[in-house]
Amino acid sequence: MIEKLLKKTNDKKFYNDCDLKLESYRFETSTSYLEMIFSINQNSYDIPIEYEEWKLSCRNTEKFDGFFWSLTLPYVKMKILQHHPLLLIFHENEIECEITGRPSNVNEFIGDVSYALERETGNWITVNEYFWNNEEFYQNYAKRTIMMPKSLGNSILKVCEKHDMGFQIKSELVGEKKGYADKPNAKILIFGNEDVSPNDFNLRQPYIIAEEFTAERIK
Repeated sequence: MIEKLLKKTNDKKFYNDCDLKLESYRFETSTSYLEMIFSINQNSYDIPIEYEEWKLSCRNTEKFDGFFWSLTLPYVKMKILQHHPLLLIFHENEIECEITGRPSNVNEFIGDVSYALERETGNWITVNEYFWNNEEFYQNYAKRTIMMPKSLGNSILKVCEKHDMGFQIKSELVGEKKGYADKPNAKILIFGNEDVSPNDFNLRQPYIIAEEFTAERIK
């Protein structure tokens, strides 16, 4: 049934004729189960034609974000993706990196890291995940350890070299050694609209990361 809902929201007429609205949600922390109720209102010249309610169930939910308003416009096109920048932490090996030294210009260093992450992840992973824009922090801590997906290592290495800072991979975590981040079956359900922004570039599209998604129409 989830395929029917996805197909419906990606129909060309859906964006113009329908409103997708989050009515309620419930998250069980003990089981990582997320349940959301969405309504779909179809109108023609402001005259209601059809009303539907759908229950979306998400098993082994890792994260959900971006549901700031009840109406999801302009992000109404639902897609399940197995490859996305937000899934790197769950799918890739993780590297433990030791960063040494202090940038002579903290703002420029942070800007270069931000640009590198935007280029690699479409701004889905931001500089705040790894570095602080605080000069006092670098003065007090000349050696720092950060963890990141393996594919990001080379880009951060180049930025560190540019700013005369050391970058050394101390270890690589694989499989169960990654702990909670070992989720090879994790997928992302994104509420997007590629006429506005590609799904792999962050413009605050709502999303859910979980291992399984199901849906049923309840009205």
